[in-house]
Amino acid sequence: MHTQNVNVAASESSKTWVKSQGKPADNLVFVRVDTGKIFSQAITLKDGSIVAVFNFETLEELQLQYGDMALMTESEADALFCTRLFRPWEEITEARWIDQLTVLPPLDWKSTPAGETFKCSEMYSGKVTHIFAHIRGRYFECRDYASKKHADLVLSAVLAMTGNNTH
Repeated sequence: MHTQNVNVAASESSKTWVKSQGKPADNLVFVRVDTGKIFSQAITLKDGSIVAVFNFETLEELQLQYGDMALMTESEADALFCTRLFRPWEEITEARWIDQLTVLPPLDWKSTPAGETFKCSEMYSGKVTHIFAHIRGRYFECRDYASKKHADLVLSAVLAMTGNNTH
């Protein structure tokens, strides 16, 4: 089958995507903001309109069906999804600390006079994992990017100790 044009009926209008005339829209994706999940990749049609590859609908058309739909870069979508997984520091027991330290080999275990931190080597989702801190005889846990540095983790755990609950 040799077709030059693919016609797709959109919710209230028709769009034509001519082979090799649709191109990726600068790594843009359509995202459901409420869940942080990607709905579809985006492409730019010859007329300049940006549509979802999934159904060739524009952002405005998609928002009629999904009020929380947004168009953003893939990196923005990734950050949106990951930040929904974050959990602030909370105080835990020494038993929880020891259990998590010994259940799997710790990731990035660091100890300095300011405190001790390690990360769970099993990711919670994507780049996000459980992180543990031992500061001045107290134990804490949060969920954040596995790439966070020891000094930043100690500082944020100390701020949580002082009541400025942060991650």
